[in-house]
Amino acid sequence: MRTLLLASLLLLNVNYVMANQCEIDFDGNIQLEDRVLTLNTPKHKKIVIQENNQLYVNDKHVVLSTEQQRLVSAYYAGIYAAAPQAERIARDAIELANVTINEVFTELLGTKSGAVDELSVKLDELSTHIHSNFYAKNGEIRLNSANFEDGNFLGNEWEQEFEQVIEEVVSNSVGKILLSIGSQLLFGGDDIDAFEAKMEQFGQDMEQRLEYQTSSIEARANALCLSLAQVDSVESQLQNSITELADLNILRVTANYEAM
Repeated sequence: MRTLLLASLLLLNVNYVMANQCEIDFDGNIQLEDRVLTLNTPKHKKIVIQENNQLYVNDKHVVLSTEQQRLVSAYYAGIYAAAPQAERIARDAIELANVTINEVFTELLGTKSGAVDELSVKLDELSTHIHSNFYAKNGEIRLNSANFEDGNFLGNEWEQEFEQVIEEVVSNSVGKILLSIGSQLLFGGDDIDAFEAKMEQFGQDMEQRLEYQTSSIEARANALCLSLAQVDSVESQLQNSITELADLNILRVTANYEAM
């Protein structure tokens, strides 16, 4: 059952990277909708940045110098780029988990079970839900920091839903798995040592593939963390450069590179 455990921990592993190597906190709200970035500070100041780098603070247009426009542009571009990165990381992790668990149950049961079909449906629904958090129906990129529990771009809510689905599938399939194992031992021509060796080899092969594939997802999660840290740095520069943005301290990113 080690391989099943590997599969069920896959998404937790990606969230572990984000939680332990990239701490993201929001003090206020960041919302991107229809290519308009709206920031609401804790002091109830409304800041709007349009796609053409026009800045409005409490509905008043702020005239910017060339350098200030560069900073505003960098801030907008950083937020705009982060949303699809986070969405792709989360959905790729779900897709990898889905494929892995299908392979595990097929190996254990000898055929695809109804429980796995149900799991695939639920994970597809979860993937669609994540996509809707980052993309509008018209295909435009969007995000709302209020949707991210504890400031986690990958979200804890879908992680918990994933765990629940895994528990249901395992619980509903234990009897079938035991029956399949017993049948293979009795009628498959293998003794218990041979069967154990076969499953151990399957587990090792699966583990190697998971390590290779998750390393790519983890690398992209680290890159996302670095990008958001740069956006945080630009935010600090905006505070110092534009008087009207002196209290703009919504995004705070701490990258723990020692854990990488």
